Amino acid sequence: MKVGMSVQKAIDEWEQGSQEAAMLHACNAVDGTSRKVYKDLGSNARFTRFVRENYDIFGPMALPGVDLTSTRWPVKVKAPKAPGGQPDIADIIYGIHRCSHGHGDELPDGFDLLPDASGPDRHTRCLIEKGKVRLSDRTIFGLLAIAVLSPVNTDQSVPDGYHLTFGGNAFPIKEWWGRRADFLDVVKQVQLPSVKLDFTDWMQVIR
Repeated sequence: MKVGMSVQKAIDEWEQGSQEAAMLHACNAVDGTSRKVYKDLGSNARFTRFVRENYDIFGPMALPGVDLTSTRWPVKVKAPKAPGGQPDIADIIYGIHRCSHGHGDELPDGFDLLPDASGPDRHTRCLIEKGKVRLSDRTIFGLLAIAVLSPVNTDQSVPDGYHLTFGGNAFPIKEWWGRRADFLDVVKQVQLPSVKLDFTDWMQVIR
């Protein structure tokens, strides 16, 4: 499936209230994009690397205010790729969401998405327990953003009416394919904190 079709389907499913299906298609959009960028890497390596190298956009869209480069999460995933051997958010998205949905498995308890993207603006939640992380459904749109804005996807398309939002502004996807640098200029105008979350004590238990 083309990346543009995965983006369209993700938004359609989200609008119909099906977060898990939307997350599946958002992960497919990232999977398809990362396959173009890193042709010689396996699925896990290319997916997590692509998300990780786009934290400057994914973070403000999905988890504003969190230092995603430094934060490690108290969740057990198979073969995390983040430096240090403990999972970052890219590992969680791949190891929990992408793999569960991609293999037709049920999402593990404690990982369902929180409904924030429908509003109010600038309201993003994340609920964390030992071994569990419930992310905002804004994660769906963070993944879509890094796929849409990747320069390798300038040949993709969606119908009129599909858009991303950030900072209270709408960005028609049809006009923003491949414009990563332009979107970063927008992001830099919004001053956000960058806080490292420390789960060191919980990490000892998870191991």
